[in-house]
Amino acid sequence: MLIPVIALAIAMQKDSDTWNLNTTVDPKVKLSWDVTVDAQTEGQDHHAAFKLSRQLKSGDSKKSIVTFSWDHLEVDGQEGQEVTPWDAVVGSKGEIQKMDGDLDDSYRRMLSPLIFVTPEKPVAIGDKWTYDVKPTGAGAKITYGYEVKKTELLDGAQTIVLSSKFTEEGTEASTGEGTWWLSRVGRVVKFEIKLKNWIVPMAGSTTFDATIKGSAQ
Repeated sequence: MLIPVIALAIAMQKDSDTWNLNTTVDPKVKLSWDVTVDAQTEGQDHHAAFKLSRQLKSGDSKKSIVTFSWDHLEVDGQEGQEVTPWDAVVGSKGEIQKMDGDLDDSYRRMLSPLIFVTPEKPVAIGDKWTYDVKPTGAGAKITYGYEVKKTELLDGAQTIVLSSKFTEEGTEASTGEGTWWLSRVGRVVKFEIKLKNWIVPMAGSTTFDATIKGSAQ
């Protein structure tokens, strides 16, 4: 009986570990994910693939300018048009507060579901929290909700797995649910999100129901 008890104690100890996901990213490091999108609108199915990247451009611990880019875009098997990178004002938890410069607010709405908002303190399995983001200007409030579900070995490395909910206020608001895998240093290793009414400004006024999957490069 002693060995099973010891094994159970070790397993419980591992599951009770806390993870500090609010880490500082080296501004010289460009983070990238291979992303696929399967979307539906007006009875039509579409498939897109691109490389999503983000890199700190300037700022401090409270507010930063971050450059987001979609590279190597393919849509429905065809090479997509070249997309100019976007700069955004980002808060201390990674939340997008507004787009920098003269960019339309729809770009903030497009990118916000693809952002993991870091918790304010270390977390353990079973922890739940929400975080409200009121964008600078006239943008509608967004609520991010998370729950730590488990730890999981992914490509030989231990990750923490969280479920998420994304809720935007207002008419024709975007909503969604997802799963996120994060490393010990707080980097997003993988994510899967299902969205309703996702807005993509490059596609005009059309909104999409979409399944978005990403994995770190």
